[in-house]
Amino acid sequence: MKILQISPQFPFPLDSGGKNGIYNITRQLSRFGAEIFFVAFSRFPLPEDYLHHFKTFCYPYVILENTANTFPKIVKYFIVNKPIFVEKYFTKKAKTFFSDLLKDIDFDIIHLDHTAMFSVGKWISERTSKPVGLRLHNIEWLIWKRYLDEQKKYSPKRIFLRQQTELLRKVEAEAIRYANVSFTCTEEDRQRALELAPKSKVYVAPPGVDLSLWELDPRIERNPFEIVFATTYQWQPNVDGLKWYLDNVHPLVISEEPRAKLTILGKNPPEFCKKYRNVDIIGYVPKVQPYYNRATVFVVPLFVASGVRMRIFEAMAMALPVVSTKVGAEGIDADENFGLFICDDPKDFANKLLELLKDTDRARIYGSRAREFVEKNFSIEKTIRIIFEQYKQLVTKNT
Repeated sequence: MKILQISPQFPFPLDSGGKNGIYNITRQLSRFGAEIFFVAFSRFPLPEDYLHHFKTFCYPYVILENTANTFPKIVKYFIVNKPIFVEKYFTKKAKTFFSDLLKDIDFDIIHLDHTAMFSVGKWISERTSKPVGLRLHNIEWLIWKRYLDEQKKYSPKRIFLRQQTELLRKVEAEAIRYANVSFTCTEEDRQRALELAPKSKVYVAPPGVDLSLWELDPRIERNPFEIVFATTYQWQPNVDGLKWYLDNVHPLVISEEPRAKLTILGKNPPEFCKKYRNVDIIGYVPKVQPYYNRATVFVVPLFVASGVRMRIFEAMAMALPVVSTKVGAEGIDADENFGLFICDDPKDFANKLLELLKDTDRARIYGSRAREFVEKNFSIEKTIRIIFEQYKQLVTKNT
């Protein structure tokens, strides 16, 4: 089976849940025997060692394109009444690239990572008559809707977000209808996809974890008072969630346990983090595993999202109990018995953290159960096989 996989980002290094989710699909499909032609958009030239790594299991290609949501682009897509999330990738440069690529390669199926790739994928499919598989890492219009709902009543952002949310909802519905098969990360998102496009072929394929990359190092000791937070800060809801935690939860924790500290990981953390006590701002690290390994608990304070958080699975795989908001843990069928604690109220959130920090033996037990939960339900061998088997059927039917 030959697969043309198209991604809005180059998923390496593995420093975010979004990258890990795409990388795992590519790597595991190749392990199953598929031949992958992997095309990614990138805003910057990539180091040669990144490409060399990918060449060990696929054929990587990169389209250098500035896909940032700049103010001129926002104005442009508002005026032309098109969804910026999708159309900013459907450029003259991209069409020229794929026109040339299609002369040199043959493939059986088109795999699209995210709704953002739909316009590009549809354009290729119409020229090749190849079937399309759509990986819905999130239901994107819902994220925009939730972000819209978070805005102040008279914020100028609301006008743009209201327009874009509705446009994206329509395009996402079209994408699901057009695809020969779609895959969501959760059953909740599968139902949302079917609401958009009834009678479409949609399966749940949870994001898997490559357990070989997420294993405890027994040489690293746990710090009984360390809480860890990791995310990407380019997406505003992640920043808003961190600020909510620092303003409302963190003071309650350190007032009760002065030795508690929050370790913040991720590229370019916001400047406001510096004004809080008992915060260790690490920033970008090529591997988060050592920091997960030494902490006692992982936090996910998130109020705008869809799909499922890879960072929760990865933290659980590192035997960390997780305290999350309801939205942050959406789509994960685990509870306190498996080390996943849901709290939306700041006081409840703080109390749960304090329970785990004060009883490290209990925290270790929950962490072990969390690891077992991921091993049983979310290994990439199990989850990506769902996609692979559907693609085999599509290819057989199309030949």
